[in-house]
Amino acid sequence: MAALLFTAAGGALIVSWTAALFYFGALCTSILIYRAFFHRLRKLYSLRWVLPHLQYYSSAEKLHEKYGEIVRTGPRELSIANVDAAALIHGPSSRCTKGPWYSVLVALDLPSLQSSRDKQEHKVRRKIWERAFNAKSLREYEPRLNRHTFELMGQLKDQVTDSVRITDWLNWYSFDVMGDIGFSHDFGMVRGGKEDELITKLHKGMAGGSIFGHLTWMINLLVRPGVGIEDIVEFDSWAHDVLKRRHKIQPREPDVTGWIVDPDEEDLAKHVPDTKLLIVAGSDTTSSTLAWLCYELCKNPAVQIKLRKILDAMVGNKAFLDVEDVANVPYLDGIINETMRLHPAVPSGVQRLTPPEGLTLPSGPYKYIPGNTIVWTHTHTLQRNADYFPRPMTFIPERWTDEMSATHLLDKRAFQPFSAGTYNCIGQKLAMMEMRSVVANLVRRFEIEFAEGEKGERIERDTQDCFTVIVGALDVRLTPRTAGKS
Repeated sequence: MAALLFTAAGGALIVSWTAALFYFGALCTSILIYRAFFHRLRKLYSLRWVLPHLQYYSSAEKLHEKYGEIVRTGPRELSIANVDAAALIHGPSSRCTKGPWYSVLVALDLPSLQSSRDKQEHKVRRKIWERAFNAKSLREYEPRLNRHTFELMGQLKDQVTDSVRITDWLNWYSFDVMGDIGFSHDFGMVRGGKEDELITKLHKGMAGGSIFGHLTWMINLLVRPGVGIEDIVEFDSWAHDVLKRRHKIQPREPDVTGWIVDPDEEDLAKHVPDTKLLIVAGSDTTSSTLAWLCYELCKNPAVQIKLRKILDAMVGNKAFLDVEDVANVPYLDGIINETMRLHPAVPSGVQRLTPPEGLTLPSGPYKYIPGNTIVWTHTHTLQRNADYFPRPMTFIPERWTDEMSATHLLDKRAFQPFSAGTYNCIGQKLAMMEMRSVVANLVRRFEIEFAEGEKGERIERDTQDCFTVIVGALDVRLTPRTAGKS
């Protein structure tokens, strides 16, 4: 009897498994046939799955090199490297909205200025933030910036050896600045010479950003049981605590939080996402650009020498350059812009969703993108296009000045390191102030070159695309010099 029952159960199990295999096999086959031959995007090249890894921008760029300006990277997802399409997608009058990637951020928390997908809600939030980044507010932040840059230069002078891990110091600097200017918090990383444990966990938790940008449906499977997001949860808790501490004090100098959080407001939870945004968007982007800039200065010593001569002629023997001293140095801005062109801080661009009526393109082999299609304007590829930037792989700061702009900057619309339109980076002017301050003082105080055995391979190989960039290591030799003397 038992044997008969066992046999019957085994037979039922076999039948069930066989039915399941046929069902899912037929389902997968039908999906693949539909997406390859009947999908509305079937004409935009055949489906090219890009398996996301931590240098997604590199894989996508290779696909663009092989298949052209528009590449299909998912069932209803396109990667685009065309300047006319970029203008339609990101321009001030664009009807595109933020894509489902931003819902990943909301799934982890309440909406922030960055993650809000509703245009009207974003407009209201942005109006509040603009007060914190207008000309008057930026001038009020200058003393803080000067102090942090001065501290960094002093620490680098004390660290002068045959090898300095410059990427660490620039990372610590950028987080110190945003902690201070953002909400009067002292990370003290430059002063202490080590990374705050919380920032280490933050970077560890950001690794999934490269994957979930293209597999947004998976985030719900992980968020509900809390799998793999322990570091992010801890960062959330810290952001809430630091916001509560900031809310109890009145800083001696204005900060960003003072503009976006009412002193009498009791519900602080809704501002926690913006506190996190200040830290991540305001720090990693700046530090990565500064790191790549040092890499380019080491590779192009003539650029370094030219900038040093310009600065020396401007300020003579002044030992430390304030933010105001370097606010209008075209060649300095050219170096920063050229770094952001070759090494954008958000290399894979930002995600948008086309309007229901779709987009009609004025140029290129494909004239129409259907509605409700996910599109990524691939910044890394767009900004290395010879049609817009002749000699695209050569570091030429002069293309951003009167010296060579007519011949080497053919379409400035293709330059989008801070995005564009109504969703552009609200902190871009502050970021420029930071970078000018650091680069100008670094070049005047030190001669910069690769450390012995360093050629830049690690920063090229180990940089991770986690929406923003977490750069690989770069070691340099800093040789002190006397201000005003080459």
